Amino acid sequence: MTLSPREYQARAQLYVSTSGGDSVSDLVQGGTFTQRQVATYADIIRSPLVLNEVITQMGLDESPRGLADRISAVVPPNTVLIDVTVTDADPTQAAAIANAVTAQFTESVQELEQVGTDGESPVKATIIQPATTPHTPSSPSPVRNLGLGVVMGLLLGAVVAISRDLLDTRVRGEADVQRVTNEPVIGAIAFDKDAPEHPLVLEIDPHSPRSEAFRALRTNLLYVNPDDPARTLLVTSTVPGEGKSTTSVNLALTLAETGAAVCLIEGDLRRPRMLEYMGLESAAGLTDILVGRADPEDVMQPYVGGLQVLGCGAIPPNPSELLGSTAMERLLERLSRDFDYVIIDAPPVLAVTDAAVLSTVVDGTMIVVGAGVVNRDPLQRAITTLERVDANILGLVLNRLPIKGPDAYSYSYESYRPELPVEGREGRTVSRAARRRARSRAKR
Repeated sequence: MTLSPREYQARAQLYVSTSGGDSVSDLVQGGTFTQRQVATYADIIRSPLVLNEVITQMGLDESPRGLADRISAVVPPNTVLIDVTVTDADPTQAAAIANAVTAQFTESVQELEQVGTDGESPVKATIIQPATTPHTPSSPSPVRNLGLGVVMGLLLGAVVAISRDLLDTRVRGEADVQRVTNEPVIGAIAFDKDAPEHPLVLEIDPHSPRSEAFRALRTNLLYVNPDDPARTLLVTSTVPGEGKSTTSVNLALTLAETGAAVCLIEGDLRRPRMLEYMGLESAAGLTDILVGRADPEDVMQPYVGGLQVLGCGAIPPNPSELLGSTAMERLLERLSRDFDYVIIDAPPVLAVTDAAVLSTVVDGTMIVVGAGVVNRDPLQRAITTLERVDANILGLVLNRLPIKGPDAYSYSYESYRPELPVEGREGRTVSRAARRRARSRAKR
């Protein structure tokens, strides 16, 4: 914009009239004739008839067509005026050409409209406003160009936003969830690049914003239905990779922090990950109980406080049938009597039918939604699948929320860390599960 060559515009104005006639009727007819003809006169101004003479008089080194491209002749509506504007890089030259063009036109129109033998013309063109040298360039105009830039930027931003809305169907935040379902969002967990290496954030950094987000989830869960709280909970997702297993474990840890007796069950009998995160043994577990080879107390593993963990055991050939069996219902009835809370980490809803089967035998189901991982349509299908089996959906947990941008997750607890180290937590840089895995590798 600032590098564009400067151009100047000089403007002159002509008045076209007719002479002759003594009566009012003659004057009216003459005015009507002039108004009809004035548009034609504006075209004549830019014709070689006028411009050839101007080029010769001024010694210009350009063709009539090239000069015509820099001249405009406009007739204001319902007038007999002609506004002549000339554009040139030299302001003095622009004014000189404008005056030369209007002067030549007054002569040319006299010649064109001659009538009779006396050579007089009834049409007269008069210069009523000669051109003066302009002092400011007409182009580039910083204010105008800046305004156009702002407008174009806003339009481009609107197009990008609309295109993203139409083409990018990924769930990025709560607004996208609300477009899919009316189910409440009962938790919001920020993205943590260290989560794959240290999934148990409650042990690594119990006073981090992410840890507090899991405690907020615990609080919201307790108050979803305070008169009849859900005690057997199913945690699932739409597709793999949304963080359902880490959510299950960290939620169980927050509940155990309150002194509650919690049983955490690895209900994903196809791709179990939970015990790996916690550093526990997986030789025997849920499948052994369901086929009658073991009792719960024989395969349950204590973790911390009142938290007991029940792994999946051997991966069976018929997971859905086992999870939907009468033995599973009896097991949940027994565990709900022995524990305050029972949490089941289930497979994704759209991957297999296991989660839908389990949702019919628990008090409530939570759906973990990975921001940027799942699209709106699959999420809607997952919710519809659970609704078809009359699952009690407690709400959705948004996971992996960005820490910057319009869907950013922020938590003000960061500034409220304890000023003194918490007893028993000094120097802890790895979780209990990580230390157990390290000891296991050392034994091998």
